[in-house]
Amino acid sequence: MAVVERLKLSRESDDYTDVSLLFEMHNTRGFTIQSIEKVHNDVLMQQFQRKEEEYVHRYGHVRTVKVFHGTKKDNISSILRTNLDVNRHGTNIGHRFGAGVSFSARSSYASNYCDKQENDKTMLLCYVLVSEIVNVPEVRNPQLVLREPPEIPGREPLRYDTTAKNKDIMDVIVKFEQHSYYPAYVLTYN
Repeated sequence: MAVVERLKLSRESDDYTDVSLLFEMHNTRGFTIQSIEKVHNDVLMQQFQRKEEEYVHRYGHVRTVKVFHGTKKDNISSILRTNLDVNRHGTNIGHRFGAGVSFSARSSYASNYCDKQENDKTMLLCYVLVSEIVNVPEVRNPQLVLREPPEIPGREPLRYDTTAKNKDIMDVIVKFEQHSYYPAYVLTYN
């Protein structure tokens, strides 16, 4: 079992400033951050680093982006222990851009997936690996949802690793492979 440490950040720390700036950049609903915790889980970090090496080998390049994942408060402890699970896609709401784990660069968008009735809500800021990303059309019919990313033209059978609503602004991106993301921070806000 992985050991999870959650360190509450001081408002004066560089990490707090960096994370809060990302949150505020697209905070169109007037939310206020109550606290930010930095997550340490050595097992998940090692799995993330192995996946990063795999992406470099497979695609020749990789970058890490910081994006939000909205979820219910009750899910946080489990996610921090065992990570997000690609097999649970859409069990809350949504999977219009692929049957995987969804993230957004926009905190206000990710907040749609958080507890609706709670005053204090939580979301994660995650590190996510991206090598080859492709825009896909929004699909509302569950039978037509992408179960895996499309093949890269001219590089078949190699597939994109990430699908997106808009890959330039990353308002929604979807990951299909376990451990291609790491839950790095827990934000509590209202």
